[in-house]
Amino acid sequence: MDKSKLLIAILLSLLILIGWPLLMRSLNMWPASTEPPTPMPELSQEPNANQSAPPPVTAPLTGNGKTAPTNQTATAKPATTPAAATAATPSATAQTTQVPPREVVIETPNWRVTFSNRGAVVTSWIIKREGDRLITAADGSPLELIPQQEIEHLGAPLRFRLPGSPELTTQLNQVNFQIEGASESTLNLGAGEQREIVFTYSSPTVKARKSFKFTGDKFLFETTAEVIANGAPQPVELVIGPRIGDQMDKQTSGSYSTPPQVVAFNREGKRVSFMGARITPPFAKVVQVDEAAKRIQIDKPLAADADSIKLVGGDGKNYITNLGYARVVSREADNKILTLDALPQGLSVGNGVAQGVDTVRQGYSWAGLVDHYFGMLAIPPQPVNDITMTNVEMRNGEQEPAATDYPSVAVPVGSAAPTRIFVGPKDRQLLASLSKELNTDFESIIDYGFFGFIVRPIVPLLGFALDKLNGLFHNYGWAIVVVTALVNLLLFPMRWYSSKKMKQAAKHQPRMKELQDKMKKLKENPRRSEREMQELQREQMELMKEANPMGGCLPMLLQMPIFWSFFIFLTISLDMRHAKWLWWVKDLSKADPLHILPIVMCATMIASTALMPQPPSADPAMKFQRILMTWLMPVMLTWFFFLNAPSGLVLYWMVSNVVGVGIQLTINKLTTEPQAATAIAPSGKNGKDKPRKGAPDKRRNVEA
Repeated sequence: MDKSKLLIAILLSLLILIGWPLLMRSLNMWPASTEPPTPMPELSQEPNANQSAPPPVTAPLTGNGKTAPTNQTATAKPATTPAAATAATPSATAQTTQVPPREVVIETPNWRVTFSNRGAVVTSWIIKREGDRLITAADGSPLELIPQQEIEHLGAPLRFRLPGSPELTTQLNQVNFQIEGASESTLNLGAGEQREIVFTYSSPTVKARKSFKFTGDKFLFETTAEVIANGAPQPVELVIGPRIGDQMDKQTSGSYSTPPQVVAFNREGKRVSFMGARITPPFAKVVQVDEAAKRIQIDKPLAADADSIKLVGGDGKNYITNLGYARVVSREADNKILTLDALPQGLSVGNGVAQGVDTVRQGYSWAGLVDHYFGMLAIPPQPVNDITMTNVEMRNGEQEPAATDYPSVAVPVGSAAPTRIFVGPKDRQLLASLSKELNTDFESIIDYGFFGFIVRPIVPLLGFALDKLNGLFHNYGWAIVVVTALVNLLLFPMRWYSSKKMKQAAKHQPRMKELQDKMKKLKENPRRSEREMQELQREQMELMKEANPMGGCLPMLLQMPIFWSFFIFLTISLDMRHAKWLWWVKDLSKADPLHILPIVMCATMIASTALMPQPPSADPAMKFQRILMTWLMPVMLTWFFFLNAPSGLVLYWMVSNVVGVGIQLTINKLTTEPQAATAIAPSGKNGKDKPRKGAPDKRRNVEA
């Protein structure tokens, strides 16, 4: 009898557990889901392809590119008993946020930002202007910072990332949030006006909140975020990316362009950067695949605390695209045999294996993403201990053989004090003013190169001169021409000194060669010729003091900081972007489409080299070296470095060569020695008389 009652009780319980959700769903009181109930069924909503969570966030993360193990069994168990779940169902329906999809547009003089309540993320960020400067994309269209097609697969900026809670991360990035503070669809903010919008979501076990506060005339806005799960606050990060920058700019590689990358400013006061290809690079290869058991074997062990991996197509080095991410369920054979939750489509032997994320721990004052001209960066109220980076390589269509990097970075965000986020151009003056406001070196967003400590003081002076001349000519091309000419005229004393030293070295080169030959012969018997060797060495030292060839090179080296400052300014300045010069040069930040400037620059480089003083020599090797330096070197430099260089930089170098040729001709004329004709011409009628044997050579005395 007791067994019968127990059996009836079990059947009734099962009937309630199965029938009650069906009844509620038929009455539209239970959230629909195409999957079985998860530990938090109240979060389940129909997924939106446009705002799907990125693959990397499916794994909990901790330090230095490694992941922390999670308790798979514990998260798979229901949070409550069947009776408790049954009792909690009516309150779950009443407390769970249920709102339709909605978008809100923030319109300021600087931006046009589109928010979606699906995950409380940004789906479009268009920069309109900076001050009086109108900003457009590389093709002239409105400048969109966010890749529109890729966010369907990678996730949108400012999405949640909860370290240690991948399931909750995924679900919060898919639910619809309630929007507070924005009853209208478009919020127009003028200069000085402020507006705050708040995204909230609540359920019986989870409460989530994001707030964004905008000021009409600023490139900074404030944000806070908070997630409470089962009554406990969770660590929260917001993701910046993927691939912030001008989406129409296809020149994202090479010496004259900056591809999208993660940048940060650490506690030591140093700027650090992480290229997309160097984030989570493959460390191993797949050597065996068991599709039935969802198991792979790799040739190198996976880190002990990593529980997610990224599988990369190709050979692991010259890879084409990501195959996908997978969770490590179990491991064997010293972490070389991995059982995964699923095998990505197309997985085969030889594919690369990488860790899902890279987390670096140095302590950072700010971090974010930049490209050549624009950036999105987060500035926490206090330095954060770590940042988490991901990168996905994607090939956009069959016509694009090379993969494109889509890096992202997650920065911790709190609810007590707001985190400020900068979205805008890498304008030097704008960043300098923000450095004072934020009390940090925000200008180091710009990469000044290895000689940045020398270049940074010169660039403002250079920018001031170019801006003033542009105001006069209304053309940055002519401003570059005038500034370059003025700089070369200021360097005239250096050129004079350099030319004088090189001429002296050229004049004494034959005697120096004669001394070297004599010393070489004397070394064969050093004991018998010790005194003569000392005399030759003494004479050699006197010649070197009088005409040290390094004295001619030193002034040229002193000009390098000015050249490098021009290089940095003309390749990073927003003023050069879309700036015209002559009819065929329509953008000084891009290469000359007709290659006229590089060809003329090559010719001027050859002329400049040919005019430099050279020592007379009949040595065939020396003559061949002169030919190489005069003709081949300028051609090689033009082909490899200047043919695709920005037109503004080539224009500077070309004008510098032209002015330099004129200055060198003047120096050669002024430094011609009048005694040279007497010294070279033989004495006597028709030049036939020669010095007597044993008599002093007057010509040598004149030359000396």
